[in-house]
Amino acid sequence: MKHSFQLSKLAASLAVIGGVSLFSSQTMAAVPLAGTNISNVATATYTDNTGTERVVTSNEVKTLVAQIGSFTLEANRSAQTTPNGQVSLSHILTNTGNGTDKFKIELDSAYAGTFSFDMTKVAVYLDRNKDGIADSNVALQSTDLIELASGESVGLVIVATTPSTATKDQLDQIKITATATQTALYSTVSKENDDTVTITTGAVMQITKAASVSVTQAGKEIEYTLTFKNTGNATATNVAIFDVLPASVEFVKDSARYSGSSNGLTDLSTDGDNFEYNDTKKAFLFNIREVKANTTGTLKFKVKVKANTPASDIKNTAYVDPDGKLVDPTDPTGPREPIKIGDLPPNPNTPPIPEDPSNPTTVPSNPSIVTVEGTYSGSVNDALNDGFKDGETSTNGDDLITVAGQQGVPVLFGDAASEPVVVHNRGNATDTYNLTIDKTAFDAYGVLPAGSIVEILKADGRTPVTDTNGDGIVDTGPIEAGKNAQFVVRMTLPTGEVIAASGVGVKLVSTSVKNAEVDTLKLVISALTANSVDLTSKTPEDTTDPVKGEGVGVPTSVVDKTTPPATPAIFDITINNTGNIPDNYVITLPNVPDGWTVEVFEKDSSGNCTTTKVTNSGNIKATESKSFCLVVTPPAGTPADTAHDIKVEIKSPATGTKDDITFNVKVEEQRQLTFTPDRQGQVAPGGTIVYSHVLTNTGNILEGDKTTYPLEIDWSSTLAGVNTSIYVDINNNDITDAGELVTGTTALERNASLAALLAKTNGAGLSQNEAVNILVKVEAPATATAGESDTTIVTFKPTGSNNKPADVLITDRTVINLGQVRLTKSQAVSACGTAPTTYVTTNLTAKPGECVYYKIDAINDGNVNASDVVISDTVPSYTTIYQGSVKPNPGASESGGKVSYTVSTLTPAATATLEFAVKVDQ
Repeated sequence: MKHSFQLSKLAASLAVIGGVSLFSSQTMAAVPLAGTNISNVATATYTDNTGTERVVTSNEVKTLVAQIGSFTLEANRSAQTTPNGQVSLSHILTNTGNGTDKFKIELDSAYAGTFSFDMTKVAVYLDRNKDGIADSNVALQSTDLIELASGESVGLVIVATTPSTATKDQLDQIKITATATQTALYSTVSKENDDTVTITTGAVMQITKAASVSVTQAGKEIEYTLTFKNTGNATATNVAIFDVLPASVEFVKDSARYSGSSNGLTDLSTDGDNFEYNDTKKAFLFNIREVKANTTGTLKFKVKVKANTPASDIKNTAYVDPDGKLVDPTDPTGPREPIKIGDLPPNPNTPPIPEDPSNPTTVPSNPSIVTVEGTYSGSVNDALNDGFKDGETSTNGDDLITVAGQQGVPVLFGDAASEPVVVHNRGNATDTYNLTIDKTAFDAYGVLPAGSIVEILKADGRTPVTDTNGDGIVDTGPIEAGKNAQFVVRMTLPTGEVIAASGVGVKLVSTSVKNAEVDTLKLVISALTANSVDLTSKTPEDTTDPVKGEGVGVPTSVVDKTTPPATPAIFDITINNTGNIPDNYVITLPNVPDGWTVEVFEKDSSGNCTTTKVTNSGNIKATESKSFCLVVTPPAGTPADTAHDIKVEIKSPATGTKDDITFNVKVEEQRQLTFTPDRQGQVAPGGTIVYSHVLTNTGNILEGDKTTYPLEIDWSSTLAGVNTSIYVDINNNDITDAGELVTGTTALERNASLAALLAKTNGAGLSQNEAVNILVKVEAPATATAGESDTTIVTFKPTGSNNKPADVLITDRTVINLGQVRLTKSQAVSACGTAPTTYVTTNLTAKPGECVYYKIDAINDGNVNASDVVISDTVPSYTTIYQGSVKPNPGASESGGKVSYTVSTLTPAATATLEFAVKVDQ
């Protein structure tokens, strides 16, 4: 009977949380993950017939890394048990492929053994932490599959019960098979392990070790309980229980107790109780004449952690031997006798124990781990060399730091200008101290104003302290015994805040994370000095009133200016720090009209506006001032006579001091067109080229309609025989469509055609800020020769006498060129060493280990030679060059991931080809 299992998505998630392993990225670095994109573009350089070096690029080709399947199942196991006994067998399933897959698990008898398992009494369980013990008694069901991502692993534990009819020395095997579900990805879709179980009818001893505490301190005692039992079917004789103690503990004299007895076992070897402790070996041995089948016993003993033991783990394992040792080691069938203390090795952690190759039955307990804590004591105060605590006296500090601050400026405690803030470790082990702020009132001091921020910083006064131990509270980080660490406390009061005459303060609280011991340091702000500011505007042209806006700001304008659309009006604004400390001010513009640009710029030392835009004044010393340029720009097309008040506000983020000033800007009428850009290109004799330009009305009135301000068009070309056509790209598709051509044999007809076409763009003419694409098509005469050029000038001329703007024009230069190289790249996927016969430019898929073959063709589409032709390419990421694949050979070469082929001269219609292959990493 077979069992199949599948782990659901939910169960898989739980398995990952509980301990399903994931390999590190380095483990899988050699194989790119499925779906990784390998893309590449080739380049070529050549010199055309004019002597000009040119560069062309190929199309991009892409290769996606395909998924490959690979997994492991480990390992074969062996165990002994009695008839009708239970045995556990552990395995690890790991997905070593480059993508996610699901796996089916099957159990079956491996071969016809001397007994046969009843497969209904064989089940498999998840072992999330892979400790060889099933996580629960809920077996995997036949409806479950195990889904593992690349690099993930999970433990499996088989629990089997042997038949009651099995006899001594009989054995059988259980086969566990894992099969991948995406079979096409694998060369071998199944892996299996064979577990061998042998029947014994003798004694089977087991032992566990438990400590009375999981955490202790130096100088304290630990009591261990060794529980041993015989799960076999026969009495065990000459049973020995022993333990070699670690160096960090001392055995407590006469502390051993056997199976709950109140009478102690003495440490002497001559007292007849079969228990002895040897100080030299740091080991004890307890011999028991016999342990009957299905019986259990305990042995308790105590150890004391040495006083100088640092914070660390005490790890120890005890052992049980079920049958003593041979009286005559040369006679394996001879009588046996109890083990003696001298038989124990110095380190019993490597079987066989005792050192007797004929005695492999010694059984270890589980490792017992007890964590030793140090003694912990800490303090926080204002003294570097004295770790005194609250309530203790000191000549080096008074546990109080008092600082007089300035309004709007953070108040610092512990920096170079004040007394230090120091946390001391007074214990004998490394400790970490949580740092918190107690804002409740103390002594005669008031509390901080609402909204105050208190920050604890490292000694540099900039870096905030963080939570290093994960308890959600910022802390000092580990401080070694006898050492200290300095900190800075920064208090930021709300903007413009004042404090009571008595001062305000907080307590910095230091709490050991080991024993919750608390100490405090008082931090007091005794006073705050206020600040002030005045925002004005300098108008030196007004000799009677050269400074406007002095004093408290008013809502009416202090300076008025007029400007055309899109032309800036510039005002001076000067910030005067009338306070008594340095300050900075945020500059805001609260009422900027929609579409208008209002900006503030720095001034240079000569008072000229710079291009450095600011939103903050920067630091201004007390009693000093700093001037800026306020630049107000109405948007292009703003109607004439539009007027707006522009308000400027400043406010200190530190002190809260503020002021404002208001200016007025009125807009003039403006007419303006732009026509851009100039372009240039190449064309063969008889060929055509189309240039795209943009005509834009940047004024504030309609241009190009038939009645008010019509536009005139004119163009000229310099090359004899050239044919030039002008198109208005009505549908904005950059194509010279029918119905978009400017027609007419006279200037009057062409202007009328232009007006009709512009009326189809977005209503009559070009409205304010409207733009239209103008396409210029140049057709070279068939008789043109290489090197000749044409210059076409297209001009738009506004009309009317009212603020008539200047004509706008573009220049297109076209060069006749006979040589032209075109580059095409194609690819194919094949087994490495087997060159493909068909190449494509479309996307392909390649597996790790396969080769991608590239072919780059350089074709001379011109009618003259192209010289100095070099075709270049690079080896893509996730691949390596496949040696021997670079062609032509000789001629082409690869070095350092770069592939090149120097063709030299490429004649008209000729093709030069570079070929090479890369192997996808595996």
